[in-house]
Amino acid sequence: MSYTVVDADGLPVEPVEAFLAWMAAGGASPNTVQGYAYDLRDFFIWLDQIGLEFRQLTLEQLAQFFDWLRRPKPTRAPGVFLLPGTGQALENSTLQRKRAAVGSFYRYHARRDESVPALLGQLLGTRPTGRYVPMLVHTWRGGPVEYSPLRIHAHRKCPKTLTPQETEDLVAACRRLRDKFLITLLDESGLRVSEALGLRHSDLSMRRGEVEVVPREDNANQARAKGLKGRTIPVRSEVFDLYADYVEIEYGMLDCDYVFVNLFHPPIGSPMTRANVNELVERLRARTEITHFSPHACRHTYATRLLRAEVPIEVVAALLGHANPQVTADTYSHLSVEDHRRVLVSAGLIGNDQEMSS
Repeated sequence: MSYTVVDADGLPVEPVEAFLAWMAAGGASPNTVQGYAYDLRDFFIWLDQIGLEFRQLTLEQLAQFFDWLRRPKPTRAPGVFLLPGTGQALENSTLQRKRAAVGSFYRYHARRDESVPALLGQLLGTRPTGRYVPMLVHTWRGGPVEYSPLRIHAHRKCPKTLTPQETEDLVAACRRLRDKFLITLLDESGLRVSEALGLRHSDLSMRRGEVEVVPREDNANQARAKGLKGRTIPVRSEVFDLYADYVEIEYGMLDCDYVFVNLFHPPIGSPMTRANVNELVERLRARTEITHFSPHACRHTYATRLLRAEVPIEVVAALLGHANPQVTADTYSHLSVEDHRRVLVSAGLIGNDQEMSS
């Protein structure tokens, strides 16, 4: 699957076409390529409105693009006046993603053409920053750390998690063993849904009690391990008990390598897709009224459970497949506040009625 950005005449925008092809060739996931295609479409719509070519853009002019994105879509047309007090159309977290897309686009073309400014690819410093700093960081001799000169601050939202009772209710609401196994596996392993959909039977070792994430680029359902990075995750024996029941009772003699397949609606035997999982999620939300449920909520729940059990953050990062423990520390920084609150409650310094649920 490929993505193309076209201009007003319906012709491909060559600089974007080359960049997206480079991303795909470098192993970027289809979802990432798709997201960057939409972000760069917005960028080139804006460029067309102001009558500038991307190679001529200054950093000050580029900052105006993000002001344009903050406007509601009906007011982005040339000559439209924006009323005072009009709310911001996009959250800052979305603007950060678009900034990343534009920055990566400029870095790619700056490497190919010296006349193209990097703009969002400037460099500063070598020491990691943030809450997590690895041991012996002072000895690092690594390359410079990229940063953006266009600052967009966004408050990190607390990850949505599930209580043990909610997870139990969701599994109970599944009417198929396949679906029960999928929800249980996500909760017990922290897999991304794309990683689960890409599993083959050979990736599950009942004897060792392990699930192996194997990077593959040829999955028929477009499921991919993020960054094409593999890892092995130990899971409880109860997960494999449910897997065995699923294979024996529902999967049967079906000749297919994929673990999660269509068994009840055509095409029978084809691997499940994200669309199939989205339909399952909507059904389970309706049956349980747990509206914040999503496959990623299972992943957040798994990580939260490990961190509250005082599993070292480096181990949690490895099990989640994070490239850097700093990502894990930043994502779950809310845990320190909640856990401190519980200590204060236990010490009688604040009341139980002040305790917040996760």
